[in-house]
Amino acid sequence: MDNKNLCSNNEEKALLLRICNADQTALERLYHHYYPRLFRFIGRITWQEDLIDEIINDVMFTVWEKAATYNHQCQLSTWIFGIAFNKARQAIRNGNHAHEDSLDEMDADNVAFASPDAGLKQLEMTDWLDSALQVLSPEQRAVIELTYFQGLHYSEIAVLMDCPENTVKTRMHYARKILATHISVDDYTPE
Repeated sequence: MDNKNLCSNNEEKALLLRICNADQTALERLYHHYYPRLFRFIGRITWQEDLIDEIINDVMFTVWEKAATYNHQCQLSTWIFGIAFNKARQAIRNGNHAHEDSLDEMDADNVAFASPDAGLKQLEMTDWLDSALQVLSPEQRAVIELTYFQGLHYSEIAVLMDCPENTVKTRMHYARKILATHISVDDYTPE
């Protein structure tokens, strides 16, 4: 992704306003801006590589259709990730795709390698983290992903997941507890 795809909050809102006026170029720019983040988020929620692009397309189609309903009570990113969470959860419920135990190919395609050794270490770390996150429920993985990788606050996650903030805190608490019993720092020892 190049710097032309990076957007500020004001630019995102301007794009959404253009989308309200049926500007397909604005939707395309917003799509490219959110694609890497949504890819990672949906991948970590569903663990189904074959569904990720389909869900992203569904998310962006919903943004296209519902842009005028965005009420500005939360950040645009929170609204978009809320749509993504609901679409991913719906795909899990539908369960019509085979669960993939490994997202190795996905990780290999999306890791930017600074050097072969650095790339290999990054891939190992990603594999280690992915295997650790697999022991969590989709809701717990979502809270971890949104907090640590997307930088959202609990209040934003509560809006996104349509639940009380205390539920988000409880999910985080149990996710940390589960992770602590399943992994330790000694499990991952980069050279």
